[in-house]
Amino acid sequence: MPPRLGRHRAGHAPGASKATALLVIPAAFILILSAAGCGAHQVAAAGQPQPPVPSGQTTQGPDLSGIQLPDFVMPVIRGGVSLPNRQLTPGAVSAINANAVCDMQVHTSVPHLSPALTAEIYAEYGESSPAAQAKHIIDWLVPYSLGGAGVQANLWPAAVNGTGFYQKVQTDDIMRQMVCRNLLTLAQAQHALETNWYTAWLRYVVVAGHL
Repeated sequence: MPPRLGRHRAGHAPGASKATALLVIPAAFILILSAAGCGAHQVAAAGQPQPPVPSGQTTQGPDLSGIQLPDFVMPVIRGGVSLPNRQLTPGAVSAINANAVCDMQVHTSVPHLSPALTAEIYAEYGESSPAAQAKHIIDWLVPYSLGGAGVQANLWPAAVNGTGFYQKVQTDDIMRQMVCRNLLTLAQAQHALETNWYTAWLRYVVVAGHL
């Protein structure tokens, strides 16, 4: 009886197709897992919360290359900043001519203030007690050396402790030098002191290195 013909083609051993199938299936399975893994990674990355970016607002700091920032050391002064009440002490001037101001001697005596005026200034600031007055000195918002007027609107009790009377006197002296050297106009100096003498101290004394 002649032998039956096998179901496999010549050159293919029995079981070869099964082996090939076993090799193909794992490869496809690996590709599926890889794709699934990448997709999961992308979903996870997309799911991470991102900070909102406001419309029209830059998310990076300004470019400061080529800009020279001021180099200064802020002095350590204990206590607060003594500022006048602008409703009570807006400032007042009696001279607007820089030549007249600069022609005065540096140590020209300041006009005397009457005890009645001094007491009224302390009273309107609520510093009537002797203990409170011992911590303050009546000062000129716009100093006499910069054309300030000796009237109630230009006088206030500056604190002795903290950033107050002594820093204000220092500011007045520096700003007078600047006016007389044509680095500031008299009007600019007067306006700066009337607006905020502490800001003027920071700008013209501290940052400028006059400490």
